[in-house]
Formats: sequence, structure tokens, C-alpha cells
Amino acid sequence: MRDAAPGLVHAGLSQKGRELVFSVRASEPVALAKLEPHPDPRRASARYLCFELSSDPSAPPQRYCLGGARAHRRIGLELVNPAGKPGRKLWVRANVKRPQPQKLVVAIIPRDAALSPDRYRWRAIRSSGCAVRSRCAEAFPALGTAGFRLRPVRAVGCTGGSAGLVTNGPRDRKLVALTFDDGPSEYTDDFLRALREKGAVGTFFEIGQEMPGREDVMRQILAEGDEIGDHTMNHVEFPGYDQIAGAAARIRAYTHFEPCLFRPPGGGVNASVVSTAGSLGMRTVTWDVDPRDWSLPGTEAIYSNIVSHAQSGSIILMHDGGGPRSETLVALPRLIDTLRARGFGFATVSELLGYRIVYRPYG
Repeated sequence: MRDAAPGLVHAGLSQKGRELVFSVRASEPVALAKLEPHPDPRRASARYLCFELSSDPSAPPQRYCLGGARAHRRIGLELVNPAGKPGRKLWVRANVKRPQPQKLVVAIIPRDAALSPDRYRWRAIRSSGCAVRSRCAEAFPALGTAGFRLRPVRAVGCTGGSAGLVTNGPRDRKLVALTFDDGPSEYTDDFLRALREKGAVGTFFEIGQEMPGREDVMRQILAEGDEIGDHTMNHVEFPGYDQIAGAAARIRAYTHFEPCLFRPPGGGVNASVVSTAGSLGMRTVTWDVDPRDWSLPGTEAIYSNIVSHAQSGSIILMHDGGGPRSETLVALPRLIDTLRARGFGFATVSELLGYRIVYRPYG
């Protein structure tokens, strides 16, 4: 005898900023722990709650299912073959919330889930298991599928860009911000790749004179969930209005992104610099961990300096431009691993300070 199955009352699919949001309401609370994140719906006994999406009606869908270990932080992804059999089984990072006892809301980043902007057909399916040769699975819509268009999005700005000076974030959360100065450069692609492979994010403070010809990598920084900040037009210490405004204008022109962070070259800061940046909608950001990688002390020295000084809320200074940066690049994956093993998470500077990146659909 199996538990009574909560019926599907409603399901929805929407886009909020850069997130794709699944929502489902059942007639009774859904027990996530009892669900299979990689089920085979052809089995009558399977227990699942999934969303199926396909951009090609003639092709098998991709199936995204709740349940399993860490059910509130990830969902299962199944690639289904033409016979309906689950093929490759993967995991996708997700934020799963239960705003009401009978309602679940799942937010994912489409690129993490192998979804690109396109028109999709979708449906929700669920079953709490039933006897062999019985039929107890159901779907929403009950017949056919619903349509949805996933639009491309881009980062257009960030909150929190008011006058002020910060050297670190809150000390009560185990988060740090990795920051990179003096780019974009020929090394920036490799730094992005290292962050992507380790599932970390960074903030890139960029110099206006280095931007022409590197527009693509700037857009890629933002597309991958990282952040861009202003680092003046010509790396001038104690800069005036034109130096700060000029770099911000190029960032906007090349990426459609309005920066809300400014980093003074060399950390040189006074009341005038903070006020000028604030008048342009940017908070002035320095750091509390400096491995002096610009002096090329060696990969081991860079790594050791960072991991020995990082603490909750740290803003860590590194460089992806302004000279040879292979020492920093080699140190980066290992220091991410070490800090993560010590319980630290990674955030952009805006996120570390409690703000957020603003995304807007286009096209």
C-alpha cells in the first residue's frame, strides 16, 4: 500500500532576471525526500516530480526532477533518448523554496541546465508510485504541453552604488570576493575559465585604455555571472572626474552594464575620490587581502599569502592585467579549492556587500 499521492493543481514556468523559475502547486505537501531525482517514469513504482522541456517537438525532452540529497540546492537532469529511456544523468544547481506547504518554487540558471534562449514546449509530471500495471502518473497541462520562450538576458547594472568606502564585507558570513585588477588583457579569458571550472565568481576592475578590442571578453565576464568595476581610464592615482567617468562610459558602451563599483589604482583614496565616484553612482572598493602578485613573488607566495590572511568578508586583490599574470593564474584554482575546503563561499563584491547584479531580458 503506497502513500496517497498529492495531485498536481497547477504548474508554471517563468523568467526572472537571469533565472528560469519552475513553480508547482499540489493538493497536499510534497515530501522532497521521497522523490527520485533521476527517475524512470516508465516504472510504475517510480516516485518523481519533474519538468520536461523540449525546443524540438519531435525530439525527446530534457527532464528536470526534484529530490535526492541536498534537494533544496540542486535538481536532477536527465537526457532522455527517443525510446523514452533516461540516458545521461546530471545535477544542476538550484534554489528550491517552499513558500507555502503545497507550493514549490525552483530557480536555476539556464546555462547551468544546458538551456539556451529558444522557444520551448514544457509540462510538469509527477507520480508517488503505484502498483505494477496501474496508472497513477499525472501531468500539467493534463493534455499536451505549454509553450514558453526563454529570452537572452544581460547584466545591466547593480544595486548599492552610493558614495562610500569599503575594504571588506560582513564578517559574520563565510563569503569572500575574488577581485582582479588592470584588465582586460590576454590573460582574462584564462582567469574566466579557471573561475568557471571551479564554480566560483569574481569581480574584474578594468582600465578604460585596455578595453578597446576586448569587448567580447568583457561581455563574457558578465554573461558568466561575474562583475565588472571601474578602475579609471589610464590607471591614474587619486583620479578626477574624467578618469572615473571615462572608464564607466566605455563599460556601458561595450557591455550595456552600468558599473556600481570603483577601485582606485594603488588603493590611493581621499574624500574627493570617494565623493566623485559616488556622484557617478559607484561605491569605492579597496581590499583587506593583498598578495602583492603584481611584484611576481611566485605562485606559492601568492597562494600562501591569500589562504593565510583570508577571513569572512575578505576582499582579495589579484591582477589579471598590467603585466605577466601566469603566477596568479596558476595559483587561482588551488586557492579556490583550499578556501572552499575551509567552508568559504565566493561572491562578487556587490553580492558580498549584500547587493545584487541586475539582469534584463532583451531580443
